[in-house]
Amino acid sequence: MKEIFQQTKIFWDNYWGKSLVMWLLVFSILYLLIFRRHKKSTKYLIPYTAVVLILFFCPISAKFIQKCIGKTVYWRVLWLLPAIPVIAAAMTEFLKERKNKGIQFGLVLLAIAAIAYSGRGIYAAGNYKLVNNYQQVPDEVAAICEMVKKDAGDSEFLLAADNYIGPYVRVYDPSICMMFNREGRGNAGAGARRLYLEINAPVFNYTNIGAVGKRILCNYLVVKIPNEQQKKELENQGYQEVGTAGNYSLYRLGVSADAVRSPLLDRWEWGVK
Repeated sequence: MKEIFQQTKIFWDNYWGKSLVMWLLVFSILYLLIFRRHKKSTKYLIPYTAVVLILFFCPISAKFIQKCIGKTVYWRVLWLLPAIPVIAAAMTEFLKERKNKGIQFGLVLLAIAAIAYSGRGIYAAGNYKLVNNYQQVPDEVAAICEMVKKDAGDSEFLLAADNYIGPYVRVYDPSICMMFNREGRGNAGAGARRLYLEINAPVFNYTNIGAVGKRILCNYLVVKIPNEQQKKELENQGYQEVGTAGNYSLYRLGVSADAVRSPLLDRWEWGVK
């Protein structure tokens, strides 16, 4: 429980960063509780805010939610926090007390300046990059998807990739069959889980990656570009390099996509062919 709480605290700190929005939220909550506690909007906003904060920081609820959505994206629970409505309500109530139009206008400008200073533009922060595909996924993902479709032709196949490439693949093309979902979830069995762990390990063991992929009949592997020795390790397990895109290489098991066929392709019903 202590470890979960510490992780939650890290998520909280990283979510707000150096922004002053967290403090604006705190002061707004205090203002509404002290001076506007009988307002109808306060009676809605404050209890809802309290429920979200309790769910976020409580180790029991945090553990349950993390199992549902994954530990790495647990910070997204804070999207439920009504920070903007609470701040807006507090500022509106504060401004309503000022009868002078000039003072109200000046305070509105100060409020806008405070909000603007407290954050940074999402485009200027480097969070988004211009890409050259309609699906708006990273270009190297699009290149890998096109590469594997061209190499496989009309053959059915299974593809395995790490947590960076994998979640984007079926956004780009839902017809591509993945060996496992994000965070390794799925019902493909212990072998698929082992491959997920190997392909996302801090230090890659390409012999293990190739051996597990071969054992569970995974047609294609997307791995960080290996050196010559690591390429030989994959080749020794029967994988051949198809091509590269960005920082990744695409490897195929056997001489063609239909050289092996996993029973999973027959067991699962894929939504799009």
